[in-house]
Amino acid sequence: MSKTAIVIRKEYLERVKSKGFIISTILIPILMSSFIVIPILVAFLSKDSKTVIAIHDATGKYQSAIESAFEKQETLSMIWVDWQKDSEREATLKGIETGKISGYLLLKEADGKLEAVYAAKNIVDFSVNRKIESTLQKAISRLALKNKGLTDVEIASIEKPIELKTQKISGGSQGDKGALSEFLLAYVMVMLIYGTLLTYGITVMSSVMEEKSSKVMEVLIASVKPFELMVGKVVGIGLVAFTQYFIWAVVAFALSAASFQYNPKFQFEISPLLLAYFVLYFILGYLIYATLYAAVGSAFENAQDAQSLTTPITFLIIIPIIAMNYVISKPDSVASVILSLVPFFSPILMIGRLAITDVPFWQMGLSIALMLATFYLVMLFSAKVYRVGVLMYGKKPSLSEILKWLKYA
Repeated sequence: MSKTAIVIRKEYLERVKSKGFIISTILIPILMSSFIVIPILVAFLSKDSKTVIAIHDATGKYQSAIESAFEKQETLSMIWVDWQKDSEREATLKGIETGKISGYLLLKEADGKLEAVYAAKNIVDFSVNRKIESTLQKAISRLALKNKGLTDVEIASIEKPIELKTQKISGGSQGDKGALSEFLLAYVMVMLIYGTLLTYGITVMSSVMEEKSSKVMEVLIASVKPFELMVGKVVGIGLVAFTQYFIWAVVAFALSAASFQYNPKFQFEISPLLLAYFVLYFILGYLIYATLYAAVGSAFENAQDAQSLTTPITFLIIIPIIAMNYVISKPDSVASVILSLVPFFSPILMIGRLAITDVPFWQMGLSIALMLATFYLVMLFSAKVYRVGVLMYGKKPSLSEILKWLKYA
């Protein structure tokens, strides 16, 4: 077994067996399942509960129209109250205090315009507020149409909502893939890559710093070349990332299958080709950033000292996330194409474009070629810095000093 393979094996097994890896691998699926299980549980527990609204119509004009509009509300129910006496108003307020009534709705006219006031103990339940607004608007519109002489059947045909369906045209054929599922797919894939580049890149840096500060590095360098050690760390920790994400992917597919049965509106179609590109950009992006972080880790003994160089690298990962909304909404624009071809942005932005639209093959080929060339240059740079940096102690080097290392490494 080669020395690089030994380092890879050591880094991989050491981290896979660690408590941190085991705990995070278990906790993330639990967190993912909560996003699916909790909404389903809440929907199940609240399906029979209704928000009771007491309504007082001071105008005396809208009761019939409002009753008709409220009939189709599954989660809202109403009771009519007449506040001719103060005791009746007090009874309504007491009902709100005891929880029998959620709130009251007062309808009155001022300057010839209808005013609606909703008072409740909880006025930040925006779903209830929106339902009351839409129901009132529907009732007022229905009353106006009736006053114009339209029948109930004619009004129902006007009120019938139009559902906009989205279908993607790809390769000359038309599919049933929905816009929401496509948008979510793009963001899930992008955030996976973003999380890996940031988390495991910093893990590589921390590992190098830990061995350097504990003087273990001196022992390792005596038997393993610095370049072999750097490659072993990058690849070994990368395999840990793959192991963790593989476990999470299996759990995610199982949970999504369960959620689709509950809510079939969200259907994800991931083509094998898209998965292949995802893995490829995942690997290339990780190699570029992990190698950069390894070089920074070799030059410093603690994360605080390294912050001056880790911040620019972190910004290179964050910038494509900032540009993601624009790229997803306009994936074929000139700006999106140019940004996705930048090697440091390609792992995130090109995957976002691939999940949304048909990217020309020449653009993918060019982005992969540029990333390979960038990785080669980054590897040459990092290997020279690593060779000198791992044995430099007691001084925080400046960027100019690190660049000097390239000359005599």
